[in-house]
Amino acid sequence: MENKTLLSALIMSLSLCACASGGTADEQATNANKQASVESASDTGISVEEASSEASAEIAPSDTGYKKAYIELIEAEQQKIASVSPESEEYEECMESYLLYDVDKDNTPELLIRFGHSEASYNRKMYTYADGKAQLVEESPSGHTSFYSVPNENGILYYMGHMGCADCIKAVLKDGKTEYEELFAEDINEKLQAGEDADYKPVSEIVPGATYLEEYSYTTTYPIEMYEVIANYSSEGKKADSTSYTYPDNNPEFYDSLMQNNGTVNAVALDSFMNTPGEISFEKLTEKGHIYEYFEGGGEINGVTYSDLNSDGIYECVFYIGEHDDYSDTDKAFRVILAPQDGKVYAYLSFSPYEDTVTEDGYFITEPEGSISERIVQRVLFDKEKCFTFSVPGEK
Repeated sequence: MENKTLLSALIMSLSLCACASGGTADEQATNANKQASVESASDTGISVEEASSEASAEIAPSDTGYKKAYIELIEAEQQKIASVSPESEEYEECMESYLLYDVDKDNTPELLIRFGHSEASYNRKMYTYADGKAQLVEESPSGHTSFYSVPNENGILYYMGHMGCADCIKAVLKDGKTEYEELFAEDINEKLQAGEDADYKPVSEIVPGATYLEEYSYTTTYPIEMYEVIANYSSEGKKADSTSYTYPDNNPEFYDSLMQNNGTVNAVALDSFMNTPGEISFEKLTEKGHIYEYFEGGGEINGVTYSDLNSDGIYECVFYIGEHDDYSDTDKAFRVILAPQDGKVYAYLSFSPYEDTVTEDGYFITEPEGSISERIVQRVLFDKEKCFTFSVPGEK
């Protein structure tokens, strides 16, 4: 399956990697820590809807000053990226993505930032929030590495894999420092050379319940604002709130009418690959170059389904745009989510989605197949131009 092959390239290259690069830590880490330290501040969270407000109340850190501290870190990196050329050496030292995860399970997330733009030479920095400040905990190489949760106990998993070797390391946060334990290592090269159908051991078989942790683009701080909602959906037993659904304006023809009458949508990139063209007519979604720089246009719409993505009881519309040419042959080159908000219809754009199903209550599910050894379950949060995808436990 072509899209799952791409997912394998993304997760197995941004994932699994025992032969990770072995660069040394940056000598400026101490200065970066001092510059990153910020004073505690009041909550800057934003609720997109009533369900999100309720979710935020269920899992609420005792001190939400971490939001201001982490946002200032990300914004400083945004300014740095804007000031350098992608062709410069300095660009390779710039942030690419970040994730939030409560490593020590104290109800306040840690911030992990990935630096660099080459898979083999990525570095990461972990920050924790303590004494009213964002404090640097560690800096280390993270080439060919993905991050996974450790359910219900202190820790985060670094799963590294490259060229037939894999290594799973558990990092525990204690007293502002990390301690490491190697949980698993393997070399499958002999099996591969013998012609066996060998693959890396799934993370969930090493640590039951471990979940792939989604990384967010450096261009948005919205995931930090919405951390409580992410944590609530990621908590054990949490389900989407709605049990019955309707269409916008109670009109089952709402989305069909928009498509057939070439209505206006406000198109926004949901990932770093897609364009954000803003307000365009619906038909331009399938025309050359509007939603993706290298899209030749002429793609057909397929796989239309309806799902309540924000747990308000009203369906959003999910569909795919196919691409069949000399370079691509897939019905799912792009995904579009149509979501009415404040009198406008927003169209959230994703590149080469890999989910097998979209549930009625808003989960995007990818089942294990071939080189994809993990069940991946995701949700989407959005508020007009702000949006992101996040992972939840695979049992959802």
